[in-house]
Amino acid sequence: MVAGTIGIPNDWSALRYAVSMESGGATTLDVTHDNLTALVRLVGLYRRTFTDLLGRQPWVVESGAKPATYGVLNVVGQRGPVSQREVCDVLGVHPSDMVDHMDLIERQGWVERRRDPVDRRRYQLTITPEGRRVLGRFDAVAAEAEAVVLEPLRGPERRTLLELVAKAVAAQG
Repeated sequence: MVAGTIGIPNDWSALRYAVSMESGGATTLDVTHDNLTALVRLVGLYRRTFTDLLGRQPWVVESGAKPATYGVLNVVGQRGPVSQREVCDVLGVHPSDMVDHMDLIERQGWVERRRDPVDRRRYQLTITPEGRRVLGRFDAVAAEAEAVVLEPLRGPERRTLLELVAKAVAAQG
């Protein structure tokens, strides 16, 4: 549970959160510019590592897949059948930017587009068996990137970080 006050955006010293601890007590956590920079840097490190590892995979190079392909396959695999618009919303991608990704994914046979039986103006996306196999390959590369980036953390620290990140993401809807 998060409570507290947030100061003026440029006033980092006033940014405070009251964080509920598992023990039931509350503590105050100062969130400074350096903390936020560290989070952004961690995401950037993961993204660069994942992209670099994908670039070393012959099957990725041959297919023309990009890191964003993984996100699309993940959403369609978890939520399918799903509209292309919903995939855009979940990933935060503008629909016009999704066209090239969808063309590649469909051409590779990883996802099928079918008319929505309820609304014939829309298409539903469904992952294919080949798409599931490729998603598994992407998952393996993602796990490797995570292991590389989080290598300095011990097992319990890593689990805690991932649990907290998942909790923060889930709270955003």
